[in-house]
Amino acid sequence: SAVNKQPWRFHIVSSEEEKAKIQECYNRDWFKTAPMYVIASILHDEEWVRADGKHHGDIDIAIAVEHLCLAATEQGLATCWVCNFDATMCKELFVLPENEEPAVIVPLGYAADEMKQKSRKTINQIIG
Repeated sequence: SAVNKQPWRFHIVSSEEEKAKIQECYNRDWFKTAPMYVIASILHDEEWVRADGKHHGDIDIAIAVEHLCLAATEQGLATCWVCNFDATMCKELFVLPENEEPAVIVPLGYAADEMKQKSRKTINQIIG
């Protein structure tokens, strides 16, 4: 993280009560099959701010979550970035403090036997 500030908090969601709450924030059938979730939040009062005013909490949380996803994959688990959720509802349901912004939800579990393959851009489309 920028200047090693580590401006994040990870909330583990595994009880049935908490899982019902998180599923209200992102109501998708596939999402409801996960045995647990991680809410990754930015701690805005701890994030580093560059001299020109650029806040780095969003970058730092992205790095940390991707490391979590890679580590889970190494252990044979499946993850998925979920950013299209109701962050305001999540903050309220989990009673997060004012300085904390839920940025990503990561469902964590084992992949389905048959997964739909997603298309990817070719190497020539992403290198300029």
